[in-house]
Amino acid sequence: MPSILIRNAHLVLPDRADLPTGSLLAKGERIAGVFPGGDGPQTADEIIDGAGLAVMPGLVNAHHHAYSNVLRGTRNDRRLESWALYTVAYGYVLDAEAIRLGVLLGAAEAMRGGVTALVDHAPHVTHAEAALEAHAQSGLRVGYAPFLHDRSDHDLFGVALPAELRAAFDAPSRPPESIAEFFRQLVREWQGRDGRLQIMLGPNAPQRCSAALLELWRRLADELSLRVHTHLCETLPQARYGETHWGGTVTGMAKHGLLNQRLSVAHAVWLAESERDLLAKHGVTVSHNPVSNLMLGSGTMPLVDYLRRGIAVALGSDSANTGGAANLFEVMRLALMLPRPTTANEADWPTPQAVLAMASAGGARALGVEVGRLETGRLADLVLVRLDTALMQAAAPSLAALIQHAGPHAVQATMVGGRFVYRDGKVLAFDEAAVLRRYRERATAIVGAAADRLRLAERAEPHFTKLYPGF
Repeated sequence: MPSILIRNAHLVLPDRADLPTGSLLAKGERIAGVFPGGDGPQTADEIIDGAGLAVMPGLVNAHHHAYSNVLRGTRNDRRLESWALYTVAYGYVLDAEAIRLGVLLGAAEAMRGGVTALVDHAPHVTHAEAALEAHAQSGLRVGYAPFLHDRSDHDLFGVALPAELRAAFDAPSRPPESIAEFFRQLVREWQGRDGRLQIMLGPNAPQRCSAALLELWRRLADELSLRVHTHLCETLPQARYGETHWGGTVTGMAKHGLLNQRLSVAHAVWLAESERDLLAKHGVTVSHNPVSNLMLGSGTMPLVDYLRRGIAVALGSDSANTGGAANLFEVMRLALMLPRPTTANEADWPTPQAVLAMASAGGARALGVEVGRLETGRLADLVLVRLDTALMQAAAPSLAALIQHAGPHAVQATMVGGRFVYRDGKVLAFDEAAVLRRYRERATAIVGAAADRLRLAERAEPHFTKLYPGF
């Protein structure tokens, strides 16, 4: 097994505010030793001088939609229910190649930003094979979570759409057993591929699943031992629906037997205190997505309260056409800052240590993989960050300075399972230039093909703005 020794670097260690100097040895796909304050081993197949570098655990993007990476710059100036009309309009015209390009564009962005693993919550189930082939090519660690849902927002919220528009935006309808066989086949063919890929269940959202689909969710997760990822109470209308029909969405999930440690939920902005208690009781991981929540005006998740209740929190970037850049450093900064104006006691503000844990170990928990901390025996998913540039100079190296000032500009190398996938400005896992060339060739056609459906979205939008009276 090849070994890599990084010497004389600053180490980002669990729960420490300082960055002690030391060494780290990766052997094969795992960390073989962490040596703060000392040189550790003197030999390895490759020795890297870590002077001016910090070694940190790979970041985990715990809520991402890879398809959206071909839709950057499209509309995101509406609240979620209206925005969804437009992304669905584009989504209808995306083919297998567009999905492949979206995955690889996102992978290049991820590794440049220190992300080594992600959850791809994927609506385009007909192109699952293309997405998984691209994820395999990417070199990243991926939890692929195809959507399942059979209810549409206009039905849930009583939006009176004309018949023509209803037909255009109705949820897909597939027999439950057909859905079950789809997931069984994905598990047979892809589960554990290359030691990096796993199949997850990806219910769109609990309220978008009929009783039959909720039962299928519970049954398939048990039968196939799958982790599950879903949206949860992202907006106020969604929370009101859950309260009216289930006495709270999380309460309804509990009654259906859907809450457990294999479940991660994205957003969770609008939950009653009793629902938060249920998440804590059942060990559910919450993926905090502050950028997209702000961009779409959805609200601000009460992070301090979640931490106080002992809820495991991860971080996500959401879609490229909602939250902008999939920059986990930016997400960490927002997680650090957003609670401060509304949290009176400064001692309750999230610490840099807590925020880094969300972006690394918290996401690892959602995926169920042994990454997220610099510890012997864990998988060697690592990031090398330059501290010796003008943008990163600090009076003394510290975790606070790293989180507040780092970003893709400072990432020198990204390693997944002991193998560099990005180094010195170059993506090593695949041909990034070829992906960019092909995307530029297709970008105009991808957007242009959606013209007719975009006109339908524009006609439908006024019906959805009524969900927010008084705004």
